Amino acid sequence: MSTYRKPKKSDITKWLIFIGIYVATITLTSFLLLGAYWYVWFVLVAGGLFILVLWHKKSTAHHCPVCGDEFEITCLTNLFSPHGVTKEDDGWTYLKCPQCKNRAKMKILVKENKKNHTTHN
Repeated sequence: MSTYRKPKKSDITKWLIFIGIYVATITLTSFLLLGAYWYVWFVLVAGGLFILVLWHKKSTAHHCPVCGDEFEITCLTNLFSPHGVTKEDDGWTYLKCPQCKNRAKMKILVKENKKNHTTHN
């Protein structure tokens, strides 16, 4: 069972590091592989993007600002939906809410597993 929470600065930093590693990898390998081995570079780009989207899908959920519903989306929806960040460091994804059918910028939430969550007294 999962619960959801607002992303912390550490979550955002982790996301930026993962995206940075992906961009750096495809940039560096483009100099080495794009000439004679363009197909290897393409596989690296596609495989890396798939892993990044799968990880993001498994670690996040979304919150509808209209009805308050919290929901998860598919990898394909995650890949093709517009994403962004507000001035308040809140991430969003433009989606259609499955509950109220509203199309809006849904806030990104972080999934937490209850079994890994312990209370400290």
